[in-house]
Amino acid sequence: MKNPVSAVSGGVPRTISRPRVAFSLQSVLCLWAWASASGCGGGGKAKDEPAAVEISERAKDFVKVDPNSPRLDFIKVEVVKESDGASQIELPGKVTFDEDRTQRVASPIDGRAIKLLVKVGDKVRAGQALLELSSPHVGELQADAQKAVSDLSVSEKSLERVHKLKADGAVSEKEVAQVEGDHRKAKSDFARAAAQLKALGISASDPAVNVALRAQLPGIVVERNVLAGQEVRADGALALLTISNLDTVWAVADAYEQDLSMVREGARVTIRVPAYPGATFAGTVKHVGDVVDPVTRTVKIRCVADNPGHRLKPEMYAKVSIENLNAARFVQVPAKAILNDGDKTLVIVATEGNVFQARRVQIGPEVDESVRVVSGLSPGEKVVTAGAIFMKQEIDTR
Repeated sequence: MKNPVSAVSGGVPRTISRPRVAFSLQSVLCLWAWASASGCGGGGKAKDEPAAVEISERAKDFVKVDPNSPRLDFIKVEVVKESDGASQIELPGKVTFDEDRTQRVASPIDGRAIKLLVKVGDKVRAGQALLELSSPHVGELQADAQKAVSDLSVSEKSLERVHKLKADGAVSEKEVAQVEGDHRKAKSDFARAAAQLKALGISASDPAVNVALRAQLPGIVVERNVLAGQEVRADGALALLTISNLDTVWAVADAYEQDLSMVREGARVTIRVPAYPGATFAGTVKHVGDVVDPVTRTVKIRCVADNPGHRLKPEMYAKVSIENLNAARFVQVPAKAILNDGDKTLVIVATEGNVFQARRVQIGPEVDESVRVVSGLSPGEKVVTAGAIFMKQEIDTR
């Protein structure tokens, strides 16, 4: 959030926005002293101030201050240095299901739920019946499957006969091609019918109207959206049941564009959640997103973590610390040197002859009251830290 800071320049109050700095009583007193040194307090110059104008060079983005000016007492200048890359980068995220070990159960046919065999929290094994459906479509599928078996048998005999006739020169190539095409279609129809019956766990030779929907993997029933007697549709958008193996979970983190160079697949991660202060959970980066969200300007980072005791719950907020495998050196400055001017981020650069210039920079994350500067500054340059807001005001008002 932005903290408005009022300063006096030329007797006219001016408001500067600087979201990174909170001003205390001491800051206000320093500002008053700065204004007094500028000859702006009490409506005129101090009697003992030299008549010569101290700011000898003026422009839109820089000023030159006399080396004897009392203004310099309120300014601290530091040399920009390179720092070693952080060994870790911390990103916000949340815990989700491991989608590779999660099944969302849907019905392949329309019908009615007549019996619920599991409830939320139950552990299930692969192949276990979860829900019984009653549907007239079961009989139709069995009839289609029996017809497919019969058609396949006929086509196989026809294919065998036409090949014998072809060897004797008794049939044309066109007739042979037609029979072979019919055989391929019969095989396809049979495979489709067999797959439908297999999905329902029934056979073509055993007439039935009820079928059971079964678990495809072991896990825990974490969600149930069906009631006994409820109509079920094959095109329903909502899963009837959700089963997930919570021995592992995903932690999905949001990385800003400037942080992507520090994230690599295979990097180790440490996950922390507010529910367990001091506890950590180990994981690995499995995927770095391929697109940037146009609203948040972030990329999704998917991590897989072991979940002993199922302590990590899907939808928990988390802090994801990712090992930086590319810890290159970078420019870093104190956070108080960074100024926010609307849509621009600035620093005040000090050059030879007490010339101070506002310069636009691109910054990265803030860690321990220091900010990484991605572009706009080089090692060895000097920036104003203490008093940067006052110098920015001086530049703006001159």
